Amino acid sequence: MDILNLLPRKRFRELDDLLAFVSIYDDARRTKAIQKLLRSHRAFIRGAVCVEAGAGLGLFSAELARLGARKVYAVEQNPALARLCKMTFDKLPTTLAHKIELVISPIQNFRSPEHVNVLVQELYGQLLYDEDLWALNSLKFTPDVVLPDGGELRAGILSSARYVDKVVTRSVLHELGGTLVAGLFQERLTELKIPVLRWSFQRGLVEIPHSFANRKGDLACFGVVVTHSGRIVCEAGRCSNWSYVWTARKGNRVSIQFRRNGPTMDCHFKWLS
Repeated sequence: MDILNLLPRKRFRELDDLLAFVSIYDDARRTKAIQKLLRSHRAFIRGAVCVEAGAGLGLFSAELARLGARKVYAVEQNPALARLCKMTFDKLPTTLAHKIELVISPIQNFRSPEHVNVLVQELYGQLLYDEDLWALNSLKFTPDVVLPDGGELRAGILSSARYVDKVVTRSVLHELGGTLVAGLFQERLTELKIPVLRWSFQRGLVEIPHSFANRKGDLACFGVVVTHSGRIVCEAGRCSNWSYVWTARKGNRVSIQFRRNGPTMDCHFKWLS
């Protein structure tokens, strides 16, 4: 979904984020996976003070209230999303709605008035760290439990002969060398084998030593895998919110680094010998 008419920059960002969340909630598998994770931790949530980072439309904050949280802070920085979030909470039974407080703020600026037991977040980008996971390194509170608490960016090396067609040909792929393109080919859900980046709430983002030298193929793909306590919660391809990212293979290792650029995170990618 693209906005086609000229808007003030601030309004454009608000609505662009809103439309992104509409697409996110279209991914029913992703939503169910996070809800399943929350329900498996109901013992931690019952009677707890909880925070949802990037509350969006408020679905997980509402779930936390249903699971017996004593207090839920739904933290959302986008005013347009916050208004929709409030509408979600207004539809809840009063016994649940009164447990939830909507806070319009970036999560890294939020100061909890009480100790936080559980932080719920889903800030993963297509390349793991290219959205808002960085903000969790700068929290002004220390939660006891983070759900989910980890993730990986995994790579696959493949033969382009299995993927190219009459439109996206090998010539097109060659021209894209060094450029990461999301959704270029249809995932087969068996490609992601090699971890290249890992994130955990405790350690932050780390590069994983890797080599593709013993892998045959002229095509590379990358996909995010969301984990909790080392177990897969959801992953690119199986959850439509994250598609695979593709490029022509130009080496045996990759460097993927992220640098802040205002409110966004830029990905710097290159092949290494």
